[in-house]
Amino acid sequence: MAFNIIVFNLLQISGNLNQLKDMRSLCLKIISLVLNKYQDHEFCSDLWERFFSAVKPLIEKFKQETASSEKPSSLLSCFSSMSANNKLVALLCWNESLVRDIFSIISVNSASEAVIYCVLKFVENLLSLDNEFNGEDNAAQRVILSNIEVLMNSMCCLFTRDNAIKRYTSCCIYLSFYYLLHNKLF
Repeated sequence: MAFNIIVFNLLQISGNLNQLKDMRSLCLKIISLVLNKYQDHEFCSDLWERFFSAVKPLIEKFKQETASSEKPSSLLSCFSSMSANNKLVALLCWNESLVRDIFSIISVNSASEAVIYCVLKFVENLLSLDNEFNGEDNAAQRVILSNIEVLMNSMCCLFTRDNAIKRYTSCCIYLSFYYLLHNKLF
């Protein structure tokens, strides 16, 4: 009888934990949507202190969990939204290993195509922001340059995997379109 109660309680706790994870994921998705929709809004610094304090435990296991996921996490979507916003891009340096971890996800063998494309979109966002400043010093440029070795090493790792040809082709197509679009060759 006592064993049945313990099992029931454990199942209830497990169900509650899954509900909490789902709510947390939904909150992060909403934050990402708000960041994308209201890019010109001036968010107060207190908000970002609370945000990063709240997601600190997620950031600590971010690379491992994101790289093993089939689809991009809600947290990665938030960071991708930040990477596209000149007012928020500097926040990516809140944790000194965050951008390095995001870039290095590309080199993880188990990372899904969807996750890799989200990371490539993150990189594209940073490059686009940097291009807007025509070579002038800016936050996006500082984020890229302080992590450029990891980015380039991770990109090279794409080509040494089992499905290297598929990823190489996808990456080349993606980067070619990016180059063509931003150099107005269409």
